[in-house]
Amino acid sequence: MVVLDYEHGYKSIKAIIQPVIFSHGTKESILNRFRDALNEAKKAYSSEIFKEPLIATNEYEASWIPDKIGRDVDFVLIFVNGVRYWYRKLTELGIPLVTWENRGYSHAGSWDIRGFLSKWGANVITPIGIEEHRKVAKVISAIRALRRSKMLVFGKIPTPNVASEWNLENIERKIGVTVKVISIDDLLSCMDSIEDKLVDNTLEKWKNLFVNYDPEKLRDVVRIYLAFKEFLKREKANALTINCLADLFKKRFLPPCIALSRLIDEGIIAGCEADINVTLSMMILSYLTRKPSLMGNIYLFRPWPGPGFPPTELIIEDIKKSLSENVIRLTHDIIPLTMSESNKWVLEDYHGTGKGATAYAPLKTNEKVTLLRISPDLSRMTAIIGTVIRVDNTIHCRLSVWIKVSNARKIADQAFSLHHAMVYGDISKELELFSKLTNIKLTLL
Repeated sequence: MVVLDYEHGYKSIKAIIQPVIFSHGTKESILNRFRDALNEAKKAYSSEIFKEPLIATNEYEASWIPDKIGRDVDFVLIFVNGVRYWYRKLTELGIPLVTWENRGYSHAGSWDIRGFLSKWGANVITPIGIEEHRKVAKVISAIRALRRSKMLVFGKIPTPNVASEWNLENIERKIGVTVKVISIDDLLSCMDSIEDKLVDNTLEKWKNLFVNYDPEKLRDVVRIYLAFKEFLKREKANALTINCLADLFKKRFLPPCIALSRLIDEGIIAGCEADINVTLSMMILSYLTRKPSLMGNIYLFRPWPGPGFPPTELIIEDIKKSLSENVIRLTHDIIPLTMSESNKWVLEDYHGTGKGATAYAPLKTNEKVTLLRISPDLSRMTAIIGTVIRVDNTIHCRLSVWIKVSNARKIADQAFSLHHAMVYGDISKELELFSKLTNIKLTLL
């Protein structure tokens, strides 16, 4: 089974790989003959767990190989060699089969195996080059990791942003993620019970995370952060989202943005506004890349200082400009330092209100990014590939990221919601394979 440590989330994911060799000869001679190839494959998958190879020297032994492969294995790595008809028994496993040929460059022999085993219902993947092999390992392990993940939703659902799946059993059935709802009252109760000494110790650890550190402004932020940590530990969960605007703020004005950002830096998927589907989208992106992701609103109009929005005339003007120039704006207040070009936050208030605590740190510019949103019924997902051209502290929300895209109008026509997840890099190939293996239809924009 895929390695997934709930305390470190996406940072801990590793695929478990079982190499298999079918060849004539003694097992000792086969090992000697394939030693270089095995070492090359092990090096290519150095970030994963590479098991000792299983070897079959005849068809009878090949027929028993599936019984020697543990349920912990994420995929079988087939060394293209020998009698290809022997490979058919591997399809009993129901897990992906990946070919290794000529130092990782799959070609004609792999295609023949792929065509043959497809008749037996197998998913055979034929990577070309080491980087493709590494991506394949991440995709397959991401799917398994999702099935072993648990998300906590703090606060009432549904929320004002309604384009999510609210049937929690259906989420587990389709994606594999277990979801549990925790009341805001329980969260606040846990937060208030945390000892001052623990708060002070955490504040001391956070001192170097800010250019304008102010422990008094951060005290309640640390408390809610520690309360989140307590529930994550108690529930063995590795993702969360919170109904901040429509539930938490009605009981206590406490923006959780910095706490959520800190959790993302530690490997935990953390979304806000109890938007389950954008949190699932963050999980997919971070699991596929094993890197941090964030969420934000896609707007086609300019930022506006303070809690409000621009006048209607300006919004219309900006929408026209956005569609003609193919530039969208992603904006929110959750800003992981691991995604910033800075190693420190600037401590700010909440949306220019003079209350609460948020933080700003600039993201990288001239970087390719992938945005993702899964549909409300979890059957489709839309990915947007773009390039960051500008980043700024825009108060409401703190972070604005202007992204050059290929077709802003198509985004406007096909977006499932305003909230989207974002990760660095063009991971369209990984998403295509993820789509194939999960039967979640992908649209690339």
